[in-house]
Amino acid sequence: MTEHALITGASPNTEPFRLTPQQIAYFETFGFLKVPGLFAADFDDITAGFEEIFEDTQSYETHEWLHFDDERQIIPKFIERSPKLARLHTDPRVLGVVRSLMGDNWEYAESDGNLFYCDSSWHPDIYGAPLTQYHVKLSFYLDPLRADSGAIRMIPGTNHYLTNFAGSLVRYLQKPEEIEQTYGVKWDEIPSQVVETDPGDLVVWSFRTIHASFGGDARRRLFSMSFREPAPSD
Repeated sequence: MTEHALITGASPNTEPFRLTPQQIAYFETFGFLKVPGLFAADFDDITAGFEEIFEDTQSYETHEWLHFDDERQIIPKFIERSPKLARLHTDPRVLGVVRSLMGDNWEYAESDGNLFYCDSSWHPDIYGAPLTQYHVKLSFYLDPLRADSGAIRMIPGTNHYLTNFAGSLVRYLQKPEEIEQTYGVKWDEIPSQVVETDPGDLVVWSFRTIHASFGGDARRRLFSMSFREPAPSD
């Protein structure tokens, strides 16, 4: 059995999947990481599960300023709706990534599936997830994405949310009209790292990392799983 086989649990003789020390250091420093081809062998099954859910489940259509008032369709509690995707809950690659970055003190938070017919402006994913509580997201993009077709763009280091650098960007980057007033450049000219992906790649990132995507307005498919440290008890 290879490390890329989609299974519901590891056998006693299977080595647990772990990120390398270099991958962990990259994530902790810059706030994101791409693991190329980790789920490439499972792409057909994963894609079939995604399409079946969107065919059988009512999605919510949104038109938000964050997406320039264009269309986004979202389905919450996503992977739980398909046996093809629900197995990811116990997949050793998923668990290995989470444990590599969060240790043993974590809990599963949620999943969501998305169809984007829009761009996304700069933002961290802090809606309903306070910055003080550590969250990690595992994202599965189901289409080849490049800089001009909706590949996610990250601003490295903004995961360190208490720095003046990250704090000032959170204040000024979320509204396109304020970007040009503040920095003298357009919203798509902010320095960033484009994370180009192919189906089967996994993108892992901190909720605190500021990100955006441009040019991906032609049914861009994405589902994500989110994990968090438990909220502190009173």
